[in-house]
Amino acid sequence: MNDANEKSWGGFPRYYGATVEEATRAVEMGDDAVSQRWAEELEESSPGIRDSIEFAAKQWNTVLRDHLRSETGLRISAVGNSKAVPVKIVGGMPVSFAEAMRGFDGLEWLLLHRPAVEAVASGTLFMKRHTGAVRAAWGNSAGPSDARDIENVHETALAWLRKLEQAPTIDRIFEIREDVLGAYYFRIPEIRLYWIVIGIVARSIGVSVEALTIVVLAHELAHAYTHLGLDIDNERWDTGRFAQTDLYVVEGLAQFYTQVVCKRIGYRMPEALDAYQVLLSKQSGPYLAHLDWVQNHEHGGEIVRISMIECRSRGIKASEEFADTVRRHRMGIRG
Repeated sequence: MNDANEKSWGGFPRYYGATVEEATRAVEMGDDAVSQRWAEELEESSPGIRDSIEFAAKQWNTVLRDHLRSETGLRISAVGNSKAVPVKIVGGMPVSFAEAMRGFDGLEWLLLHRPAVEAVASGTLFMKRHTGAVRAAWGNSAGPSDARDIENVHETALAWLRKLEQAPTIDRIFEIREDVLGAYYFRIPEIRLYWIVIGIVARSIGVSVEALTIVVLAHELAHAYTHLGLDIDNERWDTGRFAQTDLYVVEGLAQFYTQVVCKRIGYRMPEALDAYQVLLSKQSGPYLAHLDWVQNHEHGGEIVRISMIECRSRGIKASEEFADTVRRHRMGIRG
């Protein structure tokens, strides 16, 4: 697909540098039977879930772009020099995600109905505490189950939840070092959001699919803006250099701007920032790189923006060199 190495954002085995045909195969190579089972379970547990994800993406697309344009100082469209980056909601799963989900074969229903099991655990705890009072008030009409029966159901629900927590599949999902909820195909260019993956992850971390859709879309749009956005000199990030830049730099920038945008829309959609923070707590490696760049009390947006522009213009690729650039601009802005 490209000449970038495995440490670079656009390198193998990440599939972002694909052509249209390759992008389709990158998803189709995932086991169709796996994705089909999950799609059926998602629609059964949450009818209309794909429509909800599609509506959220359409509703917030322009808003997120406006904030990214403001925060980065970059614009994808200009007179005589515009790039269209459409957003598509697609089925299937990236190969790496499909492989991780094989550990749940036959138990798809349990992961997707986790809220129901949690409700049983909390509900039976409540019932167990008040069994005596209910028996005293209603006698035999309180139902056939006694405190011991309720305790057994409570312990069973807890056992199921413990098994879900211990499932290595969930850990493997967040160990994947590539964007699997959505992807920015920078050579097309195009953004694809994988509705099945968004649905699964939303259920597994306990956030709404609408909020997670906003987070994923903001992240992928941040990739597009940092790559294709025109600066004041009417320059973009050279595509070859962009592909070869360290994963920690490109993902760090996308994560930084996702966080900023989720804060900006917090008055309208506070759940988005909550979803971002819950997802972040599960992530590792390049998805946490931005946390070391600036502190909350600093002019972080300006520091990162200037560093990003310098990275693009000078062709900085290594994460260490980018971190040095951020430190230098931190000192300059402090001064």
